[in-house]
Amino acid sequence: MNFNFDYIKHKNIIFAISFLVVIAGLVYGLVTHYKFDIDFKGGTRIQVDLNEEYVTSDVSDIVKTVTSEAPEIQTTSSGNNSVSITTQVINEDEADAIVSALKEKYTNMGDATIKNVQASYGKELLNSSITALVVSIVLMLIYVAVRFRTLGWTAAISAVIALIFDVSFLFAVYGVFKFPINSTFVAVLLTIIGYSINDTIIVYDRIRENKKLVTKSSQVKDTINESVNQTMKRTVITSMTTLAAICCVLVFALVKDQETLKEFSIPLVIGIIEGTFSSIFIASNLWYTIDNFVKKFKKA
Repeated sequence: MNFNFDYIKHKNIIFAISFLVVIAGLVYGLVTHYKFDIDFKGGTRIQVDLNEEYVTSDVSDIVKTVTSEAPEIQTTSSGNNSVSITTQVINEDEADAIVSALKEKYTNMGDATIKNVQASYGKELLNSSITALVVSIVLMLIYVAVRFRTLGWTAAISAVIALIFDVSFLFAVYGVFKFPINSTFVAVLLTIIGYSINDTIIVYDRIRENKKLVTKSSQVKDTINESVNQTMKRTVITSMTTLAAICCVLVFALVKDQETLKEFSIPLVIGIIEGTFSSIFIASNLWYTIDNFVKKFKKA
């Protein structure tokens, strides 16, 4: 399977479409509001097996009699007719009152599990997640700059911009599909960043090797196209292998209705496809564009 595609020729179209897709997703997420889970925004979560059929509106009405606010009701698969109730942060007495009211209506109900996360803890977790993301990107910037110093510092900058694109795209996906932003989101994000930079390094490595044979600056464009085409087969096979494993997890999550696994596997499948795309179509094209701009600026 041989590839012969002119990536540099179509770079402006690729940049434009990619930019529009990400911006549209981010705007939609901001307008319709992102779904922050209890991990980040704080709140109280009550999980219980009702052990009988129930109507979501009935459970919501019971909670509203105590908190005066509509809760978030979610069916879970951890037990028999299990329900997860998420509210604003409430005290222990209010939580006990909700459990008692549920017990009166659902007499076969099991023991409830109550998780209380203060808003300050959620803010601290959010700040820690942002710090972890920034540190990982900075370390990758240093690594790429050192390893591919023969390509110039523009290669490292291009790789980091491609990673920022990956992060933005994932935020767009969460905004469109309303996946809950929680600790699982952080795990997915860091996984995709690591996967994407690995593919980018493979492409850069081939460009560096082929660039040694280049004697004219006009040949750089052909070198990039040739390098990306040479690594395409390996990248596609690697991505398909990884996707096969994640899809198995996704199928299991769908069959068993495991919400946590679905929240992890669905965005990861989308992210791996996007990470492969960015390492092929974004990173190398960005390097060519930025490097050309710097050279023209120096000449000017």
